[in-house]
Amino acid sequence: MKLNEKIIVTSRNHKQFIIRRLLITDRVVLQNFGNSLSEKSTASFFPHSYDDKTVEAILSRSEIGKDLTLGLFNKDEMAAYFFLWYFDEPIPLLGIGILDTFQGQGLSKKIIQILINAACKKGCDGIELTTLPDNHIAFSLYESMGFRHYADVENVAGDGRVLMEHAMFLQFNPNVAPSTDLHKPPVDFTT
Repeated sequence: MKLNEKIIVTSRNHKQFIIRRLLITDRVVLQNFGNSLSEKSTASFFPHSYDDKTVEAILSRSEIGKDLTLGLFNKDEMAAYFFLWYFDEPIPLLGIGILDTFQGQGLSKKIIQILINAACKKGCDGIELTTLPDNHIAFSLYESMGFRHYADVENVAGDGRVLMEHAMFLQFNPNVAPSTDLHKPPVDFTT
């Protein structure tokens, strides 16, 4: 997805949303999203902290193409934050978070498909992701889109905790296997 490209998606209840790449100028927008996550949401989606240093590093990586970091917007509010970290590598790492008020509207599947299409278009070998063992809805959605559970791995949460999560892989290249290494954010937010 190019820096200035926009994609329009429609929810089940016929609301239109705009998807666009997040840039360094979106620091406050991303921080507001992070601050808007409910306790329930941060239990399953807390990929990094939302302090100035971390957010600027994440958005800088997106601007230069190391990551594909996107936002789903409902007018001026960011309703979802999703990404392919390590987008410059053969196997990027997928993450998706949607604010509670926008869940259940059929947006997750559309967002994931956009990320899959971007990885295919770029020629990636596959996509990895992790999900908490008790997040059955997300696990089922990922499975329905072709991801397969291959291991339980340690994953670093946004507050530095290391969690055991289900690792899933969507394979594009039949000669490539997924990783069983620690799945970590592309920036060190623990310092």
